[in-house]
Amino acid sequence: MTQAQIEQEFKSIEGINEAKKIYKELARKLHPDVGGSNELFKMLNSVYNYILEHGINFADDSEFDLELEKIISQILHFENIIIEVVGSWIWLSGNTKEIKDTLKEIGFKWANKKKMWYYGEMKGRNPKQKSMEDIKAKYGSQTVQSRTREKITA
Repeated sequence: MTQAQIEQEFKSIEGINEAKKIYKELARKLHPDVGGSNELFKMLNSVYNYILEHGINFADDSEFDLELEKIISQILHFENIIIEVVGSWIWLSGNTKEIKDTLKEIGFKWANKKKMWYYGEMKGRNPKQKSMEDIKAKYGSQTVQSRTREKITA
């Protein structure tokens, strides 16, 4: 099996749970203890870790991707904010106090414990609060913008 074949196995996935399932199946086949090689197992881990770190482009999720693009285009011009796509959510941090009313109008909500704004549906409350690092590790993260205005010093 080549790296391209491993990547092909992941191309048709519909969600993170399916990615985990495919990873486990391939790990059972490619692990050195069951007849696989170290190189193949390392390739599998590399592909899987890339998917976790950079997110997954779901084939059937193009409608939601368009919604995210539309929301991002509405906030892209604001300065001194950081826009991150984490899984299927948009998270904002930075100097957002001045634009909070605009964010509310667009549909963003304030996450008090994380001190960040988010856009996207939360599917219930988790009694164990997760840090942003844990959430990013689970769903993948991509920074869309880190725009700051440079101050002119005299």
